[in-house]
Amino acid sequence: MTQEEKLDAILETVKDMKAQLDKQDEQIEYVVARLNHMRDKAHAQREQQTAWPK
Repeated sequence: MTQEEKLDAILETVKDMKAQLDKQDEQIEYVVARLNHMRDKAHAQREQQTAWPK
């Protein structure tokens, strides 16, 4: 394997890793958005419930 081939292989690996990280970032953004939505929904539901005095 020549230096050129080694560099090409490394660059291809880096490109694949970047693509994988981008996909993970998208998944994390989705999970965070979903959790925020669930939290907002839970807060709204809690505000609607009758609060009985202690």
